Amino acid sequence: MDQRIGNVEQRIGGLEQGQEELAGRMERMEQRISNVEQGQQELVKRVSGLEQGQQELAGRIERMEQRISNVEQGQQELVKRVSGLEQGQQELVKRVSGLEQGQQELVKRVSGLEQGQQELAGRMERMEALIENEIIDKIRALFDARAVHMDYFVSIRNSVARIEERVEHLARRQVETFIKLEEHDREIRLLRLEMSGH
Repeated sequence: MDQRIGNVEQRIGGLEQGQEELAGRMERMEQRISNVEQGQQELVKRVSGLEQGQQELAGRIERMEQRISNVEQGQQELVKRVSGLEQGQQELVKRVSGLEQGQQELVKRVSGLEQGQQELAGRMERMEALIENEIIDKIRALFDARAVHMDYFVSIRNSVARIEERVEHLARRQVETFIKLEEHDREIRLLRLEMSGH
């Protein structure tokens, strides 16, 4: 009986340990999510910096266009200088094209991050469902073990009650037997006395 009780207690201890390990896994998962959120915040700061740089570049382009307009007004006198400015314009176009290409690459990288976030969200949903199922199974097992434990103790209590009844019955029988033995002993002594008197 003690061994069976020990086995039940060992099973309950194992379930409690499993719950603690599950809590540790949840804490580590929350830490990883916090790291992902921190990375997203840093990416937002970097994108904001790029947007600010683009605005500054747009301002420089606007000023350049104003200067080009002024140069166009003096085209007849400054043909040679205009040729140099045209070459500079070509270089500026290359730089703007490079910026556009950089924007496209940034868009691709942001799209990749969004896709990664969606995949991470899907993994988190699946993991939450798995953890929820595991918790439900463990809770169900705990309740089943508790029910078995209670049934077992009820059975033990009934057995103890029957044993106590038997012990009381045996005690009464022993008292009755002792009384009868004393009566027989008295009768034997009386018979001996009577026989010795004759």
